[in-house]
Amino acid sequence: MDSEQETQAPVAAEGSKPSDDSESSTDNAQDYDGLTVAELKTKLKESGLPVSGKKSELIERLVASNQKVEDQESGGKQEGKIKIEDIENLSRSELRGVRKKYHILAEELRVKRDELNLKSQTHAKDRNALNLKAKEYMDSVHLYRDRRNGLNVEVGQIRDERSDISKNVSILKENFLRLKRMRFSGRNLPPIARLRKQIQELEIKQMTTPLTRDKERALVEEIASLQNKIREHDELIETDTEVLEARDEFREVEGKRRDLSKSMQKSRQEAQMCHNQMKDSLRLNRSTRRKADSAQKRFVKSKEKADVVHNEYIDYLRAMQDIDRMTASHSKSGSLADQRANAASAEDLFAKFLAGEKLSTEQLMIIQKAGML
Repeated sequence: MDSEQETQAPVAAEGSKPSDDSESSTDNAQDYDGLTVAELKTKLKESGLPVSGKKSELIERLVASNQKVEDQESGGKQEGKIKIEDIENLSRSELRGVRKKYHILAEELRVKRDELNLKSQTHAKDRNALNLKAKEYMDSVHLYRDRRNGLNVEVGQIRDERSDISKNVSILKENFLRLKRMRFSGRNLPPIARLRKQIQELEIKQMTTPLTRDKERALVEEIASLQNKIREHDELIETDTEVLEARDEFREVEGKRRDLSKSMQKSRQEAQMCHNQMKDSLRLNRSTRRKADSAQKRFVKSKEKADVVHNEYIDYLRAMQDIDRMTASHSKSGSLADQRANAASAEDLFAKFLAGEKLSTEQLMIIQKAGML
């Protein structure tokens, strides 16, 4: 029996990371490789892509399309990256406008993050189910391998036993034929094996060859004549006790040899069946492992994207907190822009005051509040 090397691929770990984007393309190619040409063409039609070409070309077209989509998503992520603005010089109304904008962007990022986390959970669920299925296949590999090996040992034991019996069969057969020749040498009896072979050939001819009634009757009579010779042969042997005992002993051991041959053939066939089932389970284990690895890499990729989006979301939340603190501070002392505008206004009024122009009470209070009087 051919031996098969059973090597179990490592389980896709939850924390492992794909090495680079080329691995992602390889994963997609492996996933598509299990699809039929018709299924590949259906996916191409759904993506609005051409459906002509060989299977390898169809797969290459789908992988390239997926990579293009991923690149576009990555580019969009960089475009929306938060850039904290300089808000110190903004008025309260401008701060409220910026905060509203940040709130909208933060909500969009939160929704996107939750969608990516949900996608990661789906990939993790798929990965775990595939790992479990791969383990079941590997358990079957071990089961069929152990059964096959046990049957191969059994075949070897039966072969050795049959070999020993075969030597004894040859001796007993020779002894039986020798006694028969000695006792019935003048009877001109043909060997029984030859008579049985002739009967078998005639019976096959009767079943497979169109015969006239006369020819069929002659054939039946010939078969009956051969059967009578076998019967006479047996009856003659039964008249000699020593020859009879030699024949029965030979037939008994020959029967054991035939039984051992049948048992060995049965065990050999069962061992081959277990070997084939082991190979099928091993093939399914490896293909399932590849799918689990692909699901793991998709999980890591989605998780990494979710983490990036989450960090951007946190940046916006912190920016909104800064704006809230600054707004609260401005409600007490006014914004820096308001303060600068008031200072400029106070300087203009103070210049008018020095020039002797008449100022209102409110204008004088502005100058006084600025500390110029």
